[in-house]
Amino acid sequence: MQYIGDPMKFLPFLLLFTSAVSAAGLKTTNNGIEVAAGSLGSFVLTYPEFEPAHKIIEVKAAEAQANVKYEGGAECVVSAAKDEVAVSFRGVPADVKSWKMTTLIDIGFGKGGSWRIADQEGVFPAEKAVPPHIASLNGTTFRFRNAQGQSLAFTTPEFAFQQLTDNREWNWAVYHWQFIVPWMPDRASVKIQVTSDLASVTKLIDPFGQSLKDEFPNKLKSLEELKADLEADKAYYASIKTPALDRFGGMPGSGEALGLKKTGYFHVEPKGGRSWLVDPDGNAFFHLGVCGFAPNDDYTYVKGREGIYEWLPKAGGEFASAFREANPDHFSFYLANVIRKFGAACDYDTHASRMIDRVRRWGFNSIGAFSPVPPSAHVKADFPYVTHLPVNEWEGVPRIPGAHEVWDPFDAATAAKIAENIAREVPARANDPLLIGWFIVNEPRYDELPRVIPSLDGGHACKREFVASLKAKYGTVQAFNAAWQAGAGSFEELPDAGLPVTTEAARADVKAFVGTFLETCFTQVEKAFRQHDPNHLLIGSRLQPVTIEDEQLCRIMGRHLDVVSYNYYTFGVDTAALRRYHDWTGGKPMMLSEFFWSSPKDSGLIGGREVRSQQERGLAYRNYVEQAAALGFVVGIEWFTLVDQATTGRWFSQYNGESYNTGLLSVADRPWKEMLAEMMKTNHTIYELLLGKRPPFAWDDERFRVK
Repeated sequence: MQYIGDPMKFLPFLLLFTSAVSAAGLKTTNNGIEVAAGSLGSFVLTYPEFEPAHKIIEVKAAEAQANVKYEGGAECVVSAAKDEVAVSFRGVPADVKSWKMTTLIDIGFGKGGSWRIADQEGVFPAEKAVPPHIASLNGTTFRFRNAQGQSLAFTTPEFAFQQLTDNREWNWAVYHWQFIVPWMPDRASVKIQVTSDLASVTKLIDPFGQSLKDEFPNKLKSLEELKADLEADKAYYASIKTPALDRFGGMPGSGEALGLKKTGYFHVEPKGGRSWLVDPDGNAFFHLGVCGFAPNDDYTYVKGREGIYEWLPKAGGEFASAFREANPDHFSFYLANVIRKFGAACDYDTHASRMIDRVRRWGFNSIGAFSPVPPSAHVKADFPYVTHLPVNEWEGVPRIPGAHEVWDPFDAATAAKIAENIAREVPARANDPLLIGWFIVNEPRYDELPRVIPSLDGGHACKREFVASLKAKYGTVQAFNAAWQAGAGSFEELPDAGLPVTTEAARADVKAFVGTFLETCFTQVEKAFRQHDPNHLLIGSRLQPVTIEDEQLCRIMGRHLDVVSYNYYTFGVDTAALRRYHDWTGGKPMMLSEFFWSSPKDSGLIGGREVRSQQERGLAYRNYVEQAAALGFVVGIEWFTLVDQATTGRWFSQYNGESYNTGLLSVADRPWKEMLAEMMKTNHTIYELLLGKRPPFAWDDERFRVK
């Protein structure tokens, strides 16, 4: 790769675009430089990375400055002030050829956003770019705009090479920008300018919460159409023929035929070479759950960008219940449409009752994750549900920085809080026959622990415990230094130091301690859970693919869980991988607890694992569910979600929220009928498949074949 270019060449463009702009908000954090650009969104510019790689082993960040240390002895001081990031290197190893910084850009910029690098410009592609590299060229200026006309710009150091990439090529719905600078010792201190222009306002969203610029078959055109949907819905739902099932959605008579136990609660049993999830009446039950049963992802953050909506009501009055917890910043166009459609506000129990009737017709039989338990609708309908243990951030359980949803099991206060939360909330549901089981947390990144634990400071109990394990193993700091190729003066200085993991001995020590960490964590949870709920299933932590591919973790989970839950996003189902995880856990049943496909072309939404139509969403579902169910140890699935995500993103992510076609229903309360027609072919005959009366559906499509 060549690094060429005259920075003066770009000066006119730079002056043009800095003359009318303002500084973006900059802050150094443990993850990188946080760039706050108002309603344009927030972004994280990573700390410099070297080529060849020298891993970051320690970051100490305050509001305006971060000190970064690397394997090999390099250090970097990063300062953020006004519209400028200053980077200063020292001790850079002789083999370093270049360094880079990167940021991610929300896939929502594909809805009319544009970019410019040096004198080249273009639009963010709405569909996956082929090839994935949108732009690759030398230049020191990068600006990107959203459809509203607001922009963020970076001015890089001299001689930078820039690349803008569409990461959907690698099944990640996000754009990625990076700049690469050749390492020159005489340029050890450089600056990056960051500016924003948030003045432009363009109408983007119609009164029903749909994209103004997109046309698609299911798009609602008027209030009259919305009202007319009431009668159309009655005819549609009445036309669906459903199979005979027991009161919970299980297979009638299967308990006696298969020799399953009736315990009054959901449980798992091995019979006839497969694992069965058994309902309270003793019948076989395949969990066909729907995540997000309550309004949630359909709320969007409206504060600071009210001008992009053609219609937005006041927080009080007729549409008061469309605001989340009466918060004027969080509005649901879906709930507003329901109010207009049915002529009245809708509480959660009414909503749940309506949805239970609908999803049962579609063949789903339970409420999935991220759903508060309805007050009574599920009881009246004998409709099962899953829930989460109360070990969430807002319950006073802090997380380890850099490891998503992972807490420190060696911290006495944290352990006590987890036990307290479980003791306070779990007993109330311990005797509920409709409860299938408890998830622990969602998508904890245990795979980050080998990197994170050595980089923590001594304020974290797990780091102190790790150092204690090293001292117990090696005895003397000299023996530790020899094994780790370190230069520590004593064990006492290790808790506050970033530890470079560069030798086989070091990697083995970290792996062993991570095993101790995980065993401690799962033991704590299981002990408290079994004490307060002996009747229900502990169904794991909804792991991501990057996390579950760890034999040590799977073996530990298998000792403590009843069911392993896996958020398996994929095209083709890798049955060999699923069998491997199953074997590692000692043969524990598995639940595939989150997945979806989206169709941007006919939904007005963008992002996620994309297919070409609503029917293809349904075909992908059939392939996934049937291939998995036929394995014999998968006892359920959960589709994500009931209603599409808001067109302007989820409320809790503010301006960077996902806005994917995840739902069974659109923002206009319209079912995606072509998709559901395919889904019902699987859901209505799932027990025939489990009994071997028919083969699993396999979609003959190149994208869905596992090579």
